[in-house]
Amino acid sequence: MMKNKLLVFKFLILIGTLVSCEKDYNQWEVDSSADRLFKSIIFEASSVKSTSVELKFTKSISATKYVFEFSKDSLEFNHIVNTVEVLADTLKPFASSSNQTRVEYREIFGDLDGITGYSVRMKSIDTRTGLESKYNQVYFKTPAEEIFKGYTATSTSVSLSWAITPKVTNISLYNEASVLVKDIVLTQGQKDAGMITIENLTNGTNYIAKIFNVDNNRGTLNLKTTGIFNSTIYKVLLTDTAASIGTALQGLVAGGAKDITVEFAAGTSYTIGGDITIPTGINNMAFVGSLNGSGVLSSLSNVRFKVQDKTNNIIVQNLTTTSAGNFFIDLPAKIVNDIQIEGCTISQINSIVRVSGASVINNINVNNCLISQTGGYGVFNVGAGGTVSSINVTNSTLTEIDTRFADVRIKTKINFKNITCVNITKGMGHLWNFDNNNPVQVSIQNCIISGPNGGIALNSTSATYSNIPISYTGNYKTKDIINGTRLLTGISDIPLNIADFYVDPVKGDYHIKPGIGFAGTGVAGDPRWF
Repeated sequence: MMKNKLLVFKFLILIGTLVSCEKDYNQWEVDSSADRLFKSIIFEASSVKSTSVELKFTKSISATKYVFEFSKDSLEFNHIVNTVEVLADTLKPFASSSNQTRVEYREIFGDLDGITGYSVRMKSIDTRTGLESKYNQVYFKTPAEEIFKGYTATSTSVSLSWAITPKVTNISLYNEASVLVKDIVLTQGQKDAGMITIENLTNGTNYIAKIFNVDNNRGTLNLKTTGIFNSTIYKVLLTDTAASIGTALQGLVAGGAKDITVEFAAGTSYTIGGDITIPTGINNMAFVGSLNGSGVLSSLSNVRFKVQDKTNNIIVQNLTTTSAGNFFIDLPAKIVNDIQIEGCTISQINSIVRVSGASVINNINVNNCLISQTGGYGVFNVGAGGTVSSINVTNSTLTEIDTRFADVRIKTKINFKNITCVNITKGMGHLWNFDNNNPVQVSIQNCIISGPNGGIALNSTSATYSNIPISYTGNYKTKDIINGTRLLTGISDIPLNIADFYVDPVKGDYHIKPGIGFAGTGVAGDPRWF
């Protein structure tokens, strides 16, 4: 028995000796180059704009700061143009998580160039230990920048304006074929004002302007001088009346002129007092004004336009006009190709265009206009017996419209797009008056119809037209519009009256109030109010 105990004891001593001599294979040697922070799980561009980018990235455990390097190449990082450090304790989580490696941040980085490819790489650093992570990296390309705010034109000049910034050097002007016409190095005064006027251009001509910071294109704008290309220009005198302008036109025709531009001085007021008649023999006729430095248009009181017999195109641009309760353009049994009314403020009229008798008109186009205080004939009035191919109204504001948008008794196409309509005191009983036997094709897009409308109910049409379907889908009306019996089918209701919807409708400011959650913001209505 004692012998067995001694054998067991010796065996245990042997095992202990063997174990104590065994090498510990779990004691790994550490490569100091691998002693680093874990890099972010997510790193990507969540929103790219012309001069900024929003980067999305997740938390790196133990990081006290993040370093971002921007390079103008494709993930090569041979041309680092900017390095930004962001301290971890200044970051606010965009999306929190119980898993710290899933905590998401979003940071915006600006001062980028438009139409430029950028590579960004990010590393995390623990400044307490000096440990760093490997790089995350992403590539993106910025879209075109647009700092131009707009332009005004005369027959021989354009005035450009842009968002004031020190980072502009020159403006290049090109023709329609993108051939350089002139390059202008901006003076410090022009940079400070954010404005320049380019003279000695050709009337009625399309141009393209580009503004640069050295070789970086910061904006592109399509331009057109007023009037008719290569036409004879008649500059109106302050003493001119409708009768004297008519006489001057007849004299120009007698001298062989076929295309004529009648130009009113920028921001100047004229007492016209009657009908200006386009005499036979004129192919194309333009009446144009322009803004002065204070933003005031050429102004004509009590003016109407008529045609003696026939003409090709009639253009009316950049004028503030009143028509003393008459028709702005009156065409009884006349022949005209296109009518273009653009950039005008027109008030106190029965109709912008009235067509009657056996008239033949191609297209009536109204764009970028302010129209107010119309009479009971409708903004457009087309009687039976004539021909009109289409009536098109875009990017315009209509206020205090009496009775209706249009009274049209022939087959034609009507297109209303991006219109802001506000009626406070005057009332429209309906928008359209048609002839069911002459069905009209009606397209209405991105329009806002609003206001108490003089307290009367608004109908789509003056009667039920079985042959004229009209859809208002994609358009809006405020809650102070009273519904009539013939509904605006498909229109979206805005649960606000105009006082709560517009910034200051009483004073004519129809910008949408910020923060109200309007679904059509930046899409519906006249773009001047975006």
